[in-house]
Amino acid sequence: MYVTMSVDIEAPPERVWEFLVEPAKAKAWFHALEVYEWRSEPSGVGSTFHWLERSGGREYSIDFKTTEWDPPHVFGFTMVEGDFFKSYDERWEIEAVDGGSRFTFNDRIEFPYGPLGAVIGWFAARQAQQTGKQALAELKRLAEARD
Repeated sequence: MYVTMSVDIEAPPERVWEFLVEPAKAKAWFHALEVYEWRSEPSGVGSTFHWLERSGGREYSIDFKTTEWDPPHVFGFTMVEGDFFKSYDERWEIEAVDGGSRFTFNDRIEFPYGPLGAVIGWFAARQAQQTGKQALAELKRLAEARD
């Protein structure tokens, strides 16, 4: 399953970045996250975190390792341990554009069960696009809000 989506946000990249790496702020827009805890200092490639994600009526417990870290532009991570997925790689990118930022996420998830997993992935991608649309709208709203 591969899903990529973007949203333009009227806020500088530094402000949007906070909503990616600060657990409470990330959970405020990415409602599928029930738990987001850094297991090490969020300071670069190799740092680790855990999250519990609810999707499709199921909870997924996943440990990630940071693979890309370029504040306030790129946060990439890969699953190192999980209770269901065969692999899970995600890349969040913030690009400076006129009037603010463009946030893009790229999900690459592989499901178990061989060919059946590919079918599951097709349905999951459709659901992820729906969930992603809502999450991006919420990120935009929160990042554009003035404190």
